[in-house]
Amino acid sequence: MDIFEEPRLKAFVINILLLILCCFQSGKAQTVSLEEYLTMVRQNHPFFTSESLSVNISVESQARHLGDEDWLVESSPFVSYEDRRGLFNTTYNKSRQVQINGSLQKKYWNTGGRLSISYSSAYLDQDYRTVFSGNPSELFKQQLSVTYSHPLLKNRSGVLDRLEFELAAFAIDFSEIRSQENQENFLLNAGIDFLDWIFLEEQLRINNERLLLAEEQLKSTREKYEAHLIDKVDVLRQEDAQRIAKQNVILSQSLASAKQTELKILAQSASIGESEPKYDIYSLVTIGDVEEAISRLNEESRLLKTLGILEDQIALRKKGLSNQTKPQFDLNIGTILIEDDESYGKSFGVDNPSVTVGFKFSYPLGVRTSRADVRKSELELLQLKADQRSIFLDLESSIRSLLIRIKDMESVLELNLGQIESARERTVEEVKMYEQGRGDMTFVIQSQDNEANARLTYLRNAIAYHKLVLQYRALLDKLLLTE
Repeated sequence: MDIFEEPRLKAFVINILLLILCCFQSGKAQTVSLEEYLTMVRQNHPFFTSESLSVNISVESQARHLGDEDWLVESSPFVSYEDRRGLFNTTYNKSRQVQINGSLQKKYWNTGGRLSISYSSAYLDQDYRTVFSGNPSELFKQQLSVTYSHPLLKNRSGVLDRLEFELAAFAIDFSEIRSQENQENFLLNAGIDFLDWIFLEEQLRINNERLLLAEEQLKSTREKYEAHLIDKVDVLRQEDAQRIAKQNVILSQSLASAKQTELKILAQSASIGESEPKYDIYSLVTIGDVEEAISRLNEESRLLKTLGILEDQIALRKKGLSNQTKPQFDLNIGTILIEDDESYGKSFGVDNPSVTVGFKFSYPLGVRTSRADVRKSELELLQLKADQRSIFLDLESSIRSLLIRIKDMESVLELNLGQIESARERTVEEVKMYEQGRGDMTFVIQSQDNEANARLTYLRNAIAYHKLVLQYRALLDKLLLTE
Protein backbone atom coordinates (compact mmCIF):
# COMPACT_ATOMS: atom_id res chain seq x y z
CA MET A 1 0.00 0.00 0.00
CA ASP A 2 1.25 3.46 -0.88
CA ILE A 3 2.23 5.51 2.15
CA PHE A 4 -0.11 8.34 1.04
CA GLU A 5 -3.27 6.26 0.68
CA GLU A 6 -4.25 6.74 4.33
CA PRO A 7 -3.68 10.55 4.32
CA ARG A 8 -5.64 10.73 1.06
CA LEU A 9 -8.47 8.81 2.66
CA LYS A 10 -8.43 11.16 5.60
CA ALA A 11 -8.47 14.17 3.30
CA PHE A 12 -11.38 12.69 1.35
CA VAL A 13 -13.39 12.10 4.54
CA ILE A 14 -12.65 15.60 5.82
CA ASN A 15 -13.73 17.14 2.51
CA ILE A 16 -16.98 15.20 2.63
CA LEU A 17 -17.60 16.33 6.21
CA LEU A 18 -16.87 19.94 5.31
CA LEU A 19 -19.20 19.67 2.33
CA ILE A 20 -21.95 18.33 4.57
CA LEU A 21 -21.26 21.10 7.08
CA CYS A 22 -21.42 23.77 4.41
CA CYS A 23 -24.62 22.32 3.02
CA PHE A 24 -26.07 22.24 6.51
CA GLN A 25 -25.11 25.83 7.07
CA SER A 26 -26.49 26.97 3.73
CA GLY A 27 -29.62 24.90 4.33
CA LYS A 28 -30.64 27.16 7.17
CA ALA A 29 -33.06 29.18 5.06
CA GLN A 30 -34.58 30.82 8.13
CA THR A 31 -32.85 33.95 9.36
CA VAL A 32 -33.43 36.23 12.33
CA SER A 33 -32.48 39.90 12.52
CA LEU A 34 -31.43 41.82 15.60
CA GLU A 35 -34.79 43.61 15.78
CA GLU A 36 -36.68 40.34 15.44
CA TYR A 37 -34.58 38.73 18.13
CA LEU A 38 -35.06 41.62 20.57
CA THR A 39 -38.80 41.46 19.93
CA MET A 40 -38.78 37.75 20.80
CA VAL A 41 -36.91 38.47 24.00
CA ARG A 42 -39.38 41.20 24.99
CA GLN A 43 -42.36 38.98 24.29
CA ASN A 44 -41.11 35.76 25.85
CA HIS A 45 -38.61 36.44 28.61
CA PRO A 46 -40.15 36.55 32.12
CA PHE A 47 -37.97 39.53 33.04
CA PHE A 48 -40.26 41.83 31.05
CA THR A 49 -43.36 40.37 32.68
CA SER A 50 -41.78 41.03 36.06
CA GLU A 51 -40.95 44.61 35.13
CA SER A 52 -44.48 45.33 33.90
CA LEU A 53 -45.88 43.87 37.11
CA SER A 54 -43.69 46.20 39.16
CA VAL A 55 -45.65 49.13 37.69
CA ASN A 56 -48.95 47.42 38.49
CA ILE A 57 -47.75 46.88 42.04
CA SER A 58 -47.06 50.61 42.37
CA VAL A 59 -50.56 51.36 41.05
CA GLU A 60 -52.12 49.11 43.66
CA SER A 61 -49.91 50.62 46.35
CA GLN A 62 -51.42 53.99 45.53
CA ALA A 63 -54.95 52.60 45.34
CA ARG A 64 -54.72 51.28 48.89
CA HIS A 65 -54.67 54.88 50.17
CA LEU A 66 -58.18 55.39 48.78
CA GLY A 67 -59.44 53.24 51.63
CA ASP A 68 -58.75 56.16 53.95
CA GLU A 69 -61.81 57.90 52.45
CA ASP A 70 -64.13 54.91 52.84
CA TRP A 71 -67.01 54.92 55.27
CA LEU A 72 -66.06 53.36 58.60
CA VAL A 73 -68.79 51.37 60.34
CA GLU A 74 -68.59 50.58 64.06
CA SER A 75 -70.95 48.86 66.43
CA SER A 76 -70.68 47.65 70.03
CA PRO A 77 -74.02 46.23 71.25
CA PHE A 78 -74.07 44.84 74.78
CA VAL A 79 -76.19 43.30 77.53
CA SER A 80 -75.53 44.07 81.20
CA TYR A 81 -76.86 42.85 84.53
CA GLU A 82 -76.12 44.32 87.97
CA ASP A 83 -77.11 43.03 91.40
CA ARG A 84 -76.66 45.69 94.13
CA ARG A 85 -78.82 44.31 96.90
CA GLY A 86 -75.86 44.10 99.25
CA LEU A 87 -74.83 47.75 98.66
CA PHE A 88 -76.15 50.70 100.64
CA ASN A 89 -75.18 53.59 98.36
CA THR A 90 -77.54 52.75 95.48
CA THR A 91 -81.13 53.44 94.52
CA TYR A 92 -81.90 50.07 92.97
CA ASN A 93 -81.40 46.42 93.76
CA LYS A 94 -81.09 45.01 90.27
CA SER A 95 -80.47 46.49 86.85
CA ARG A 96 -80.79 44.94 83.44
CA GLN A 97 -79.79 46.77 80.25
CA VAL A 98 -79.75 45.94 76.55
CA GLN A 99 -78.22 48.37 74.03
CA ILE A 100 -77.81 48.25 70.26
CA ASN A 101 -75.66 50.93 68.69
CA GLY A 102 -73.78 51.78 65.55
CA SER A 103 -71.87 54.61 63.96
CA LEU A 104 -70.67 55.82 60.54
CA GLN A 105 -67.52 57.88 60.07
CA LYS A 106 -66.02 59.36 56.94
CA LYS A 107 -63.13 61.57 55.89
CA TYR A 108 -63.54 64.08 53.06
CA TRP A 109 -60.26 64.59 51.21
CA ASN A 110 -61.53 67.62 49.32
CA THR A 111 -62.21 69.58 52.52
CA GLY A 112 -60.27 67.71 55.22
CA GLY A 113 -63.53 67.39 57.17
CA ARG A 114 -64.66 64.54 59.41
CA LEU A 115 -68.30 63.42 59.56
CA SER A 116 -69.60 61.10 62.26
CA ILE A 117 -73.14 59.74 62.58
CA SER A 118 -74.10 57.51 65.52
CA TYR A 119 -77.30 55.91 66.74
CA SER A 120 -78.15 53.87 69.83
CA SER A 121 -81.30 52.13 71.06
CA ALA A 122 -81.36 50.97 74.71
CA TYR A 123 -83.70 49.17 77.09
CA LEU A 124 -83.28 49.69 80.86
CA ASP A 125 -85.05 47.65 83.57
CA GLN A 126 -84.33 48.52 87.23
CA ASP A 127 -85.81 47.31 90.51
CA TYR A 128 -85.91 50.45 92.68
CA ARG A 129 -85.77 50.11 96.45
CA THR A 130 -88.60 52.59 97.03
CA VAL A 131 -91.85 52.65 95.18
CA PHE A 132 -91.86 56.43 95.20
CA SER A 133 -88.51 56.92 93.52
CA GLY A 134 -90.17 58.82 90.71
CA ASN A 135 -88.37 56.80 88.01
CA PRO A 136 -90.07 54.15 85.89
CA SER A 137 -88.78 50.63 86.31
CA GLU A 138 -88.70 50.09 82.54
CA LEU A 139 -87.36 52.67 80.11
CA PHE A 140 -86.69 52.75 76.37
CA LYS A 141 -84.13 55.26 75.08
CA GLN A 142 -83.28 56.39 71.53
CA GLN A 143 -80.35 58.69 70.60
CA LEU A 144 -79.14 60.04 67.25
CA SER A 145 -76.08 62.28 66.97
CA VAL A 146 -74.32 63.94 64.04
CA THR A 147 -70.99 65.74 64.30
CA TYR A 148 -68.80 67.42 61.67
CA SER A 149 -65.29 68.79 62.10
CA HIS A 150 -63.84 71.17 59.52
CA PRO A 151 -60.15 72.25 59.50
CA LEU A 152 -59.49 75.98 59.09
CA LEU A 153 -55.66 75.99 59.17
CA LYS A 154 -53.83 72.67 59.40
CA ASN A 155 -55.07 70.17 56.79
CA ARG A 156 -57.29 72.79 55.19
CA SER A 157 -58.72 71.50 51.90
CA GLY A 158 -57.53 68.01 52.89
CA VAL A 159 -53.89 68.71 52.04
CA LEU A 160 -52.55 66.20 54.56
CA ASP A 161 -55.29 63.63 53.94
CA ARG A 162 -54.40 63.38 50.23
CA LEU A 163 -50.65 63.69 50.70
CA GLU A 164 -49.66 60.01 50.73
CA PHE A 165 -52.00 59.25 47.82
CA GLU A 166 -50.54 62.05 45.71
CA LEU A 167 -46.98 61.08 46.64
CA ALA A 168 -47.74 57.52 45.54
CA ALA A 169 -48.63 58.86 42.06
CA PHE A 170 -45.01 59.99 41.68
CA ALA A 171 -43.92 56.51 42.77
CA ILE A 172 -45.94 55.07 39.86
CA ASP A 173 -44.26 57.37 37.35
CA PHE A 174 -40.85 56.60 38.84
CA SER A 175 -41.54 52.86 38.74
CA GLU A 176 -42.63 53.03 35.11
CA ILE A 177 -39.53 54.91 33.97
CA ARG A 178 -37.24 52.71 36.05
CA SER A 179 -38.92 49.65 34.50
CA GLN A 180 -38.28 51.02 31.00
CA GLU A 181 -34.65 51.69 31.88
CA ASN A 182 -34.20 48.16 33.25
CA GLN A 183 -35.80 46.70 30.14
CA GLU A 184 -33.54 48.73 27.87
CA ASN A 185 -30.44 47.59 29.75
CA PHE A 186 -31.64 44.01 29.43
CA LEU A 187 -32.15 44.45 25.69
CA LEU A 188 -28.70 46.03 25.39
CA ASN A 189 -27.12 42.93 26.89
CA ALA A 190 -29.30 40.72 24.68
CA GLY A 191 -28.22 42.74 21.62
CA ILE A 192 -24.55 42.35 22.56
CA ASP A 193 -25.10 38.58 22.87
CA PHE A 194 -26.68 38.61 19.41
CA LEU A 195 -23.63 40.38 17.98
CA ASP A 196 -21.40 37.82 19.68
CA TRP A 197 -23.41 35.11 17.93
CA ILE A 198 -22.83 36.86 14.60
CA PHE A 199 -19.12 37.04 15.34
CA LEU A 200 -18.91 33.32 16.13
CA GLU A 201 -20.91 32.33 13.04
CA GLU A 202 -18.78 34.57 10.81
CA GLN A 203 -15.61 33.30 12.48
CA LEU A 204 -16.75 29.75 11.77
CA ARG A 205 -17.29 30.64 8.10
CA ILE A 206 -13.80 32.17 7.81
CA ASN A 207 -12.20 29.17 9.52
CA ASN A 208 -14.12 26.79 7.25
CA GLU A 209 -12.81 28.64 4.20
CA ARG A 210 -9.31 28.49 5.66
CA LEU A 211 -9.66 24.74 6.20
CA LEU A 212 -10.93 24.15 2.67
CA LEU A 213 -7.96 26.10 1.35
CA ALA A 214 -5.60 24.06 3.52
CA GLU A 215 -7.18 20.83 2.24
CA GLU A 216 -6.78 21.91 -1.37
CA GLN A 217 -3.22 23.03 -0.71
CA LEU A 218 -2.43 19.73 0.99
CA LYS A 219 -3.81 17.79 -1.97
CA SER A 220 -1.74 19.85 -4.39
CA THR A 221 1.37 19.47 -2.23
CA ARG A 222 1.05 15.68 -2.16
CA GLU A 223 0.64 15.52 -5.90
CA LYS A 224 3.79 17.59 -6.35
CA TYR A 225 5.66 15.39 -3.89
CA GLU A 226 4.60 12.26 -5.80
CA ALA A 227 5.88 13.92 -8.94
CA HIS A 228 9.19 14.53 -7.13
CA LEU A 229 8.82 18.30 -7.51
CA ILE A 230 9.06 19.18 -3.81
CA ASP A 231 10.49 17.79 -0.62
CA LYS A 232 8.52 15.82 1.97
CA VAL A 233 8.98 18.60 4.52
CA ASP A 234 6.56 20.74 2.50
CA VAL A 235 3.93 18.02 2.85
CA LEU A 236 4.49 17.82 6.58
CA ARG A 237 4.21 21.58 6.92
CA GLN A 238 0.96 21.62 4.99
CA GLU A 239 -0.42 18.76 7.10
CA ASP A 240 0.30 20.81 10.24
CA ALA A 241 -1.47 23.78 8.70
CA GLN A 242 -4.44 21.57 7.85
CA ARG A 243 -4.65 20.17 11.39
CA ILE A 244 -4.51 23.66 12.92
CA ALA A 245 -7.22 24.86 10.55
CA LYS A 246 -9.38 21.86 11.40
CA GLN A 247 -8.87 22.50 15.11
CA ASN A 248 -9.99 26.12 14.66
CA VAL A 249 -13.14 24.96 12.87
CA ILE A 250 -14.07 22.55 15.66
CA LEU A 251 -13.53 25.20 18.33
CA SER A 252 -15.48 27.80 16.36
CA GLN A 253 -18.34 25.36 15.78
CA SER A 254 -18.52 24.59 19.48
CA LEU A 255 -18.58 28.24 20.51
CA ALA A 256 -21.17 29.18 17.87
CA SER A 257 -23.47 26.30 18.84
CA ALA A 258 -23.16 27.16 22.54
CA LYS A 259 -23.99 30.83 21.90
CA GLN A 260 -26.92 29.88 19.66
CA THR A 261 -28.33 27.65 22.40
CA GLU A 262 -27.88 30.44 24.92
CA LEU A 263 -29.81 32.88 22.74
CA LYS A 264 -32.52 30.31 22.05
CA ILE A 265 -33.15 29.92 25.76
CA LEU A 266 -32.99 33.65 26.36
CA ALA A 267 -35.61 34.31 23.67
CA GLN A 268 -37.62 31.22 24.63
CA SER A 269 -37.91 30.41 20.94
CA ALA A 270 -37.00 27.07 19.40
CA SER A 271 -36.81 28.71 15.97
CA ILE A 272 -33.53 30.36 16.97
CA GLY A 273 -31.93 26.92 16.96
CA GLU A 274 -32.84 26.54 13.28
CA SER A 275 -31.92 30.04 12.20
CA GLU A 276 -28.96 32.10 11.15
CA PRO A 277 -28.37 35.65 12.35
CA LYS A 278 -29.07 38.30 9.73
CA TYR A 279 -27.09 41.48 10.19
CA ASP A 280 -24.94 43.55 7.89
CA ILE A 281 -22.01 43.51 10.24
CA TYR A 282 -19.62 45.25 7.84
CA SER A 283 -21.89 48.22 7.17
CA LEU A 284 -21.41 51.66 8.72
CA VAL A 285 -24.13 53.50 10.61
CA THR A 286 -25.13 57.10 10.07
CA ILE A 287 -25.22 58.94 13.38
CA GLY A 288 -27.62 61.87 13.70
CA ASP A 289 -26.75 65.39 14.77
CA VAL A 290 -24.84 65.10 18.04
CA GLU A 291 -25.52 68.58 19.37
CA GLU A 292 -29.24 68.15 18.83
CA ALA A 293 -29.19 64.79 20.62
CA ILE A 294 -27.38 66.29 23.60
CA SER A 295 -29.72 69.29 23.76
CA ARG A 296 -32.70 66.92 23.92
CA LEU A 297 -31.26 64.98 26.84
CA ASN A 298 -32.84 67.31 29.40
CA GLU A 299 -36.30 66.53 28.04
CA GLU A 300 -36.03 62.90 26.94
CA SER A 301 -33.43 61.16 29.10
CA ARG A 302 -35.08 58.66 31.42
CA LEU A 303 -32.43 59.14 34.07
CA LEU A 304 -33.12 62.87 34.18
CA LYS A 305 -36.86 62.22 34.15
CA THR A 306 -36.54 60.07 37.27
CA LEU A 307 -34.74 62.90 39.03
CA GLY A 308 -37.46 65.29 37.89
CA ILE A 309 -40.08 63.00 39.40
CA LEU A 310 -38.15 62.84 42.66
CA GLU A 311 -37.90 66.63 42.64
CA ASP A 312 -41.68 67.01 42.25
CA GLN A 313 -42.23 64.40 44.94
CA ILE A 314 -39.97 66.17 47.41
CA ALA A 315 -41.60 69.52 46.60
CA LEU A 316 -45.04 68.06 47.34
CA ARG A 317 -43.81 66.49 50.57
CA LYS A 318 -42.30 69.83 51.55
CA LYS A 319 -45.71 71.44 50.99
CA GLY A 320 -47.28 68.87 53.29
CA LEU A 321 -44.58 69.37 55.93
CA SER A 322 -45.11 73.12 55.79
CA ASN A 323 -48.80 72.52 56.41
CA GLN A 324 -47.86 70.40 59.40
CA THR A 325 -46.29 73.45 61.05
CA LYS A 326 -49.64 75.28 61.11
CA PRO A 327 -51.81 75.23 64.24
CA GLN A 328 -54.73 72.86 64.34
CA PHE A 329 -57.80 75.05 64.34
CA ASP A 330 -61.03 73.18 63.61
CA LEU A 331 -64.67 74.18 63.50
CA ASN A 332 -66.82 71.54 65.20
CA ILE A 333 -70.59 71.32 64.71
CA GLY A 334 -72.74 68.71 66.42
CA THR A 335 -76.37 67.89 67.06
CA ILE A 336 -78.01 65.27 69.28
CA LEU A 337 -81.61 64.03 69.13
CA ILE A 338 -82.62 62.05 72.20
CA GLU A 339 -85.83 60.62 73.71
CA ASP A 340 -86.78 58.14 76.42
CA ASP A 341 -90.14 56.70 77.42
CA GLU A 342 -91.75 53.74 79.13
CA SER A 343 -93.30 52.83 75.81
CA TYR A 344 -91.04 51.55 73.10
CA GLY A 345 -93.09 53.15 70.38
CA LYS A 346 -93.21 56.56 72.03
CA SER A 347 -89.46 56.52 72.58
CA PHE A 348 -89.04 57.25 68.84
CA GLY A 349 -90.81 60.55 69.15
CA VAL A 350 -87.56 62.44 69.36
CA ASP A 351 -88.30 66.00 70.39
CA ASN A 352 -85.36 66.96 72.60
CA PRO A 353 -82.72 68.25 70.23
CA SER A 354 -79.45 69.88 71.21
CA VAL A 355 -76.93 71.68 68.98
CA THR A 356 -73.34 72.64 69.72
CA VAL A 357 -70.92 74.79 67.77
CA GLY A 358 -67.33 75.17 68.89
CA PHE A 359 -63.69 75.39 67.95
CA LYS A 360 -60.67 73.26 68.74
CA PHE A 361 -57.20 74.77 68.86
CA SER A 362 -53.90 72.98 69.43
CA TYR A 363 -50.34 74.00 68.61
CA PRO A 364 -47.04 72.53 69.83
CA LEU A 365 -44.75 75.35 70.92
CA GLY A 366 -41.60 75.47 68.80
CA VAL A 367 -42.72 73.01 66.11
CA ARG A 368 -39.08 71.97 65.87
CA THR A 369 -39.75 68.57 64.33
CA SER A 370 -41.83 69.88 61.44
CA ARG A 371 -39.52 72.81 60.79
CA ALA A 372 -36.50 70.52 60.69
CA ASP A 373 -38.31 68.30 58.19
CA VAL A 374 -39.07 71.32 56.01
CA ARG A 375 -35.43 72.43 56.03
CA LYS A 376 -34.38 68.88 55.23
CA SER A 377 -36.69 68.88 52.19
CA GLU A 378 -35.23 72.19 51.00
CA LEU A 379 -31.72 70.76 51.23
CA GLU A 380 -32.81 67.60 49.38
CA LEU A 381 -34.15 69.77 46.56
CA LEU A 382 -30.83 71.58 46.29
CA GLN A 383 -28.99 68.27 46.30
CA LEU A 384 -31.28 66.94 43.59
CA LYS A 385 -30.58 69.96 41.39
CA ALA A 386 -26.86 69.23 41.69
CA ASP A 387 -27.46 65.55 40.92
CA GLN A 388 -29.40 66.46 37.80
CA ARG A 389 -26.54 68.58 36.53
CA SER A 390 -24.02 65.87 37.40
CA ILE A 391 -25.95 63.14 35.58
CA PHE A 392 -26.44 65.37 32.55
CA LEU A 393 -22.69 65.93 32.36
CA ASP A 394 -22.08 62.19 32.71
CA LEU A 395 -24.52 61.48 29.88
CA GLU A 396 -22.98 64.14 27.67
CA SER A 397 -19.45 62.89 28.29
CA SER A 398 -20.52 59.29 27.60
CA ILE A 399 -22.21 60.26 24.34
CA ARG A 400 -19.27 62.28 23.10
CA SER A 401 -16.85 59.54 24.16
CA LEU A 402 -18.85 56.89 22.32
CA LEU A 403 -19.01 59.02 19.19
CA ILE A 404 -15.25 59.53 19.19
CA ARG A 405 -14.74 55.76 19.50
CA ILE A 406 -17.31 55.08 16.76
CA LYS A 407 -15.68 57.53 14.35
CA ASP A 408 -12.20 56.20 15.12
CA MET A 409 -13.40 52.64 14.66
CA GLU A 410 -14.69 53.55 11.20
CA SER A 411 -11.15 54.60 10.30
CA VAL A 412 -9.78 51.35 11.72
CA LEU A 413 -12.26 49.33 9.66
CA GLU A 414 -11.09 51.10 6.52
CA LEU A 415 -7.49 50.21 7.40
CA ASN A 416 -8.58 46.60 8.00
CA LEU A 417 -9.94 46.41 4.45
CA GLY A 418 -6.60 47.59 3.15
CA GLN A 419 -4.85 45.03 5.34
CA ILE A 420 -7.04 42.22 3.98
CA GLU A 421 -6.38 43.25 0.40
CA SER A 422 -2.67 43.48 1.05
CA ALA A 423 -2.63 40.02 2.69
CA ARG A 424 -4.57 38.58 -0.25
CA GLU A 425 -2.15 40.00 -2.79
CA ARG A 426 0.81 38.76 -0.77
CA THR A 427 -0.71 35.26 -0.68
CA VAL A 428 -1.10 35.30 -4.45
CA GLU A 429 2.53 36.34 -4.86
CA GLU A 430 3.81 33.77 -2.33
CA VAL A 431 1.92 30.98 -4.09
CA LYS A 432 3.20 32.18 -7.45
CA MET A 433 6.80 32.21 -6.21
CA TYR A 434 6.37 28.78 -4.65
CA GLU A 435 4.94 27.38 -7.89
CA GLN A 436 7.98 28.77 -9.72
CA GLY A 437 10.30 27.12 -7.21
CA ARG A 438 11.55 30.44 -5.86
CA GLY A 439 9.65 30.37 -2.58
CA ASP A 440 9.11 28.27 0.51
CA MET A 441 5.95 26.47 1.68
CA THR A 442 6.36 28.06 5.10
CA PHE A 443 5.88 31.51 3.59
CA VAL A 444 2.79 30.34 1.69
CA ILE A 445 1.18 28.95 4.83
CA GLN A 446 2.13 32.00 6.83
CA SER A 447 0.68 34.29 4.20
CA GLN A 448 -2.57 32.33 4.08
CA ASP A 449 -2.81 32.48 7.88
CA ASN A 450 -2.12 36.21 7.81
CA GLU A 451 -4.96 36.69 5.35
CA ALA A 452 -7.35 34.71 7.55
CA ASN A 453 -6.20 36.62 10.62
CA ALA A 454 -6.70 39.93 8.82
CA ARG A 455 -10.28 38.93 8.04
CA LEU A 456 -10.83 37.89 11.67
CA THR A 457 -9.39 41.19 12.86
CA TYR A 458 -11.74 43.03 10.53
CA LEU A 459 -14.60 40.95 11.90
CA ARG A 460 -13.68 41.65 15.55
CA ASN A 461 -13.44 45.38 14.91
CA ALA A 462 -16.75 45.39 13.01
CA ILE A 463 -18.45 43.64 15.95
CA ALA A 464 -16.87 46.09 18.38
CA TYR A 465 -18.06 48.97 16.18
CA HIS A 466 -21.68 47.79 16.19
CA LYS A 467 -21.58 47.16 19.93
CA LEU A 468 -20.59 50.80 20.37
CA VAL A 469 -23.50 51.82 18.15
CA LEU A 470 -25.82 49.65 20.24
CA GLN A 471 -24.58 51.33 23.43
CA TYR A 472 -25.09 54.73 21.80
CA ARG A 473 -28.70 53.87 20.95
CA ALA A 474 -29.32 52.66 24.49
CA LEU A 475 -27.78 55.81 25.95
CA LEU A 476 -30.23 57.89 23.92
CA ASP A 477 -33.11 55.65 25.12
CA LYS A 478 -33.82 54.47 21.58
CA LEU A 479 -33.17 50.76 21.95
CA LEU A 480 -36.46 50.01 23.70
CA LEU A 481 -38.31 51.49 20.74
CA THR A 482 -37.15 48.54 18.63
CA GLU A 483 -40.15 46.36 17.86
